[in-house]
Amino acid sequence: MKRKTDQVDKILELLARRRLEEAEKQLDGFKPSGGYEAGYFKGLRGILQTLRKPVEGSIVGEPKEDLEKHVKSLMETVETHCLSQEEEGFFAAWVDFLEKLFVGE
Repeated sequence: MKRKTDQVDKILELLARRRLEEAEKQLDGFKPSGGYEAGYFKGLRGILQTLRKPVEGSIVGEPKEDLEKHVKSLMETVETHCLSQEEEGFFAAWVDFLEKLFVGE
């Protein structure tokens, strides 16, 4: 699933717009079929939880220019570390979400 599906894009859009109940319903219908998808699913669930209960120092809610810095850092992590498929999926979900935030603003 290294390409985003319509279902995943919809979930990302709902999360970016903070429509958390709808996003959760969509996530309940998301059935991962492998390690990468399982990691992506965990990433989406983590994003949902972060939006529900933000913690101090979280990247969610930072200015747009700072989000770009975080996306670059996440992408460097993926490129420079030997990650499992699940870890790659997890980071990809966060990158996709952060990118959706600065497209949506």
